[in-house]
Amino acid sequence: MPAVLVLLLSGTWLLSGALVTGTDPLIVAVGRTAVCCAVLTAVAASSADGRADLRRAAARPGTVWLLGLLGFAGYAAGTLLAIPRIGTSLTNLVVALMPCASVAVGAMFFGERSGPRKVTGAVLACAAAVGYAALGADAGDADGVGLLLVAAATVAFAGYGFLYRQRLSGLPPLAVLPVLLAAATCLLLPMALPALMAHPPTPAAIGGTVVLGAAVYAPAYLVQHRLILLRGPVFTAAVQLAVPFTVRVGDWALGTAPAPSPAELLLLAVCCGGIGLVTVQPRARLAAAE
Repeated sequence: MPAVLVLLLSGTWLLSGALVTGTDPLIVAVGRTAVCCAVLTAVAASSADGRADLRRAAARPGTVWLLGLLGFAGYAAGTLLAIPRIGTSLTNLVVALMPCASVAVGAMFFGERSGPRKVTGAVLACAAAVGYAALGADAGDADGVGLLLVAAATVAFAGYGFLYRQRLSGLPPLAVLPVLLAAATCLLLPMALPALMAHPPTPAAIGGTVVLGAAVYAPAYLVQHRLILLRGPVFTAAVQLAVPFTVRVGDWALGTAPAPSPAELLLLAVCCGGIGLVTVQPRARLAAAE
């Protein structure tokens, strides 16, 4: 399941990157969210049990709006609005601190203590991902507001993982996600409306956004939220650090970028080692669990 998540999220990076070159990022964000919501709603509503679970999820409006803001609308807006101010590389550098943010948020607000092995792995993986992002970052891109936006988005999503598992773990992700995505769409639409009015998307951009939301984000969200429930936010955040490296190797394989440099390969190895410390349980612990 972790490998599937990495591949799906790599697909979101590649397709999103192609779409935002000619379309306002907020338009892409609200479009993919709305399409993903529609697809997952249709699947969930196709059975009586699914419809009952949808009603149970919608019966918690306070939780729905809070999680829709933290995990979807706030995260998307914070990162997308930061990119014009500090650049993509510096934005990704801050987002790469997500596992460390998850460890800190879990300890401070949710009473979840991570062992030395998990903390060490999170720090190693974050350091490698930050180093990778720093290779393309420009110190001149540093902007206080931009850094604050992406930092707030990162901490918000770290908190989202714990709140989601704490408050909605009794419902399947297929029932929860349509409701959360509907709230997120309502929150994102006012932000995207000026761009929609000024520069409506082309038919090609609309088609690409539909594919992005239906074929990539919908399964990615399902796998991501299943992992959060099964293994926790720190585990899931650590796994996701493999995505930028996977995209880089994919670009090289497709011939759209040169071969990775020795520095990139070293950082990839360090990141994989850190992810392994977080995600691979020692044999003694596995035996105890059995």
